[in-house]
Amino acid sequence: EQLLLDLAELFRAALSGLREIALEEELALVRRYLEIEALRFGPRLRTRWRLPGQLPRIVVPALSLQPLAENAIRHGIERLPEGGEVEIDVHDAGGHVEIVVRNPVPASAEDRHQGHNIGLPASTARIEAYSEGRGSVRAERADGHFTVTVHLPVPGTPPAPLPSRAD
Repeated sequence: EQLLLDLAELFRAALSGLREIALEEELALVRRYLEIEALRFGPRLRTRWRLPGQLPRIVVPALSLQPLAENAIRHGIERLPEGGEVEIDVHDAGGHVEIVVRNPVPASAEDRHQGHNIGLPASTARIEAYSEGRGSVRAERADGHFTVTVHLPVPGTPPAPLPSRAD
């Protein structure tokens, strides 16, 4: 029953079109997605959430973070027989909120799935457009992990230099 409720919520979010939602609501969609996948992967999927006591009160484009979790499953956990841990870390980075999604990836190139190159570019485009260029998405592969770092501006703060984006 909970699975069906979670799927219904994800479908509602997807079908509602482009809109802004609270960061808390977007993270709840990410959590629902990961709970659905946990039913599929069982003990192969572990999640670690690092959230502040109170989430920053910002809005984000709907379904801008969920595709990052989906990529973590598709290109990481799904490809590893032993599975792994998807980490979600949210913290204040002084005028920006930083959200990090990290997952293990296969070491060998033949075990990697190239995908359709849709999820990460779509999230990047939504975040950059929504934030009028003040937000960024950076992705990197290092030490057997794939890490996506999202910087979102906090309303009312002056523009700050953003880290360079790796393509």
